[in-house]
Amino acid sequence: MWRVEFEPDRKRLSLRLVELVNPQDVRDMASALRDALACTAGHPFRVLLDLRGMMPLEQEAIQLLAEAKRACLDCPGCGGLVVLADSATVAMQQHNSRIRSGTGEDREQITREPETARQLLAQST
Repeated sequence: MWRVEFEPDRKRLSLRLVELVNPQDVRDMASALRDALACTAGHPFRVLLDLRGMMPLEQEAIQLLAEAKRACLDCPGCGGLVVLADSATVAMQQHNSRIRSGTGEDREQITREPETARQLLAQST
């Protein structure tokens, strides 16, 4: 199961994936994500990728999710991406597929702590 939600008043784009997620689910989510990114219209925002309750992904789904994260970070106005996972395995998968800029700037943060995610999202964009 997945959900994409853009909250302009909070300057937040939230992506939620739970339970067993297959590659087609990630493709479907990425399609909705493209529409949501268009709605940001270049205004500042941050992304929360909430993976709490999600089972570890198969390799194809990991690659597709990395492409979706890249689309977020490449979107004008994106001030960064926070990945929140409650599974050590899912957190490790996301760390291994983390999007890094060529400048050394770390725009993707991964945490297993909801309070840390809130703090990172609260940083100015």
